[in-house]
Order: sequence, then structure tokens, then C-alpha cells
Amino acid sequence: MNEYPTFFYSDGHKLDASFYLPSGTPKQDAPVVIACSGFLGLKNIHPERFARWFSREGYVTFGFDYRGFAASEGEPGHVVLEEQVRDIRHAIAFVRSHEHGRGRPVVLVGWGMAGGLVLNAVQAATPVAGVVAFNGFYDAMRVQHAHRGEDGVATFLTDVERWEATTAWNGKPERVNPFDIYPLDPITRGYVDDVLYKNPDFGPKVSTEMAASLLAHAPERNLSHLASTPLLILHGDRNALHPPTEAQRLHEVYPGPKELRWVENAGHTEWMLDDHPTYQEAMRAMQGWVESLPRA
Repeated sequence: MNEYPTFFYSDGHKLDASFYLPSGTPKQDAPVVIACSGFLGLKNIHPERFARWFSREGYVTFGFDYRGFAASEGEPGHVVLEEQVRDIRHAIAFVRSHEHGRGRPVVLVGWGMAGGLVLNAVQAATPVAGVVAFNGFYDAMRVQHAHRGEDGVATFLTDVERWEATTAWNGKPERVNPFDIYPLDPITRGYVDDVLYKNPDFGPKVSTEMAASLLAHAPERNLSHLASTPLLILHGDRNALHPPTEAQRLHEVYPGPKELRWVENAGHTEWMLDDHPTYQEAMRAMQGWVESLPRA
């Protein structure tokens, strides 16, 4: 795999990005795979992991860091999902106009939280060849209820109201542990602590603005623009962070061509390692689906 570092702008922020190129000649007419990170994700974690797989198979892959993350411009810890959607849209526009992507179709891969972000990012004016929603969730309030229960959600909403009042009075939001807003299951917590926190850029405190943005995140309610866009839903059948019912619900309501594939005996992310058999099986499924997409 050959990395081609580059950058693009999103709402005036210079975002760090890379094309990942096959060692040999890319497959003719194959789509560019744009891999989008989930919550607090960095391009040198899962996007590069996807790129190592796809570049070996002859695909061009593209990854980037959202505004405020790693080397990208923006306020560190300021996480607003609507802004990340705009970053994805600008990434699509940049790839389409770049020599490494020009003339090629685009497949969007959204990991975790980005499984929903990519659904919001596709616009009717700029269709893509396909979308992969990988271990995502599609109604944030439903997931909050699954993790916190009724009483816990009530307490959390009280916290959100207090945080917003603080911002209204002080003009500046508080910074909190990100997992006070986005709770983890024990298995995912172990992976985050043992693997992801080894990356020095991972896991800063986040602005409490994230809470309201997250609670409003429900991409399953606005899918009409995707009626002609193929969708692959990949989901761990034992995912305790984003329950399997999230994948089932998206499959039920999605208006376009769709396929749901379970990653068997898998939670959310503990198996996301290049040499793990479960990861390799999931990537074979994703690659096979991408290769089955109609060519223009």
C-alpha cells in the first residue's frame, strides 16, 4: 500500500487526508472507497485498516480526519455530528475532483457512528455507487434508552439541560469525558482502553455541545434521497454497543436496494484487528458486495 498524503477544506477548515493506493495498477473502473471514522475515530485507525485490505485487492481508498481531530484544523474536542456530515460531503467532492478519484464511482463506508453519518451525507445531487453502514446506529435516543434505561435517560437529559444552561450563561460549553455522553458496553470499553487509547490523539474531552447533536441524530427518519442507492448493512450479531436491532430497523425502513449481513459471534469492535478471522470474514463480505455493484 502506498500512502499519498493530501488535504482538503471543509467550511474553511483544512482537513488532513490520504489516498491509499495499490502497489500495482488499480483495478479498472473500480470505485474509490471513502472510509469514514466513527466516534472519536482517526484516519490512522480504522480507515487505514480498511485501506490495507482494499489496496491489496487493487482499490484506491481515501481516509481523513474530521475537523478538530489529529492534524486537521478545528477546535479539538468540538464534536458536532452535523459538521462531521459536512466534512464527509466535502471529502466526496474532493475525491471526485482529484486525479486519484476523477472518473471513478465512490463507495462510502461508515464505521460505527459514521454508519449513520454517511446516510446523511449522500445528497441527490451527488449520488454514490453504494453505501456501507458498518456496526452503526440509526436513532441515537433509542440507543441511549438501551444503555441507560428510563431513569438513566431522564438523568442524562437533566445533565444536557444543565450543560446548555452553562453554555448560555458563560458563552462557552463545558468539557466532559466523551463516554459520559456516549456510554460504552464493558467489552467495547476494554478495547477502547487497551487498544485505542494507545494512540496519543485518541479520546480527548469533548464539548457538551456533542450531547444535543447526538440526541438529534436519527438518520433512519430521512432516507428518501437514497431510494436508488445500494446499501450494505454489516453488523455484529452480539454487538452490545449498537444493538443488532439497529441494523434490523435500518433494513426495514431503507427505501433503496439493500442487504443485511451479520458478522457472526461478534461484538462491536473487539475483533477489529487486521489478522483477526472475524475481521477478515467481514472484509471479504464487504469486498464481495462492492464488486457486485453495477459499473457505470
